[in-house]
Amino acid sequence: MTNASSWSGVHGQSAEARRSAGLLAELRQMSRVSVQENGLLNQAQAAAVLGVSPRRVAELVELGRLTRLDFLGRTYVSVREVLERREADVKAGRPARSIPQRIRAAARVMGNYDPVNAAIDVITPEPKKRKK
Repeated sequence: MTNASSWSGVHGQSAEARRSAGLLAELRQMSRVSVQENGLLNQAQAAAVLGVSPRRVAELVELGRLTRLDFLGRTYVSVREVLERREADVKAGRPARSIPQRIRAAARVMGNYDPVNAAIDVITPEPKKRKK
């Protein structure tokens, strides 16, 4: 019969002791990064701060707009980066079109417009709204 302590591993530590040491080292690294980044938020918390969905935060991470930080099997983002993004007041949706882009879009619409309908629109006045 062998003693369980004789199976303690290569360096004289049990697997549990090595696991604990690894977790402690990762926790220390997480603490250092947290100080550098003014804190860490999970994606749901970051979404609440930014006023977007957690899925959008995941997209921002995928696009490289926010840095992904993985510790202890969980994903976090930097409080500093989240606050910088919130303060930048990034507008939702597509950016405004330039004047040449607007002219091209209007030309495309007018190119598809039937001349007969255009003439009718010019001749026919807009219906007046009834007063209550």
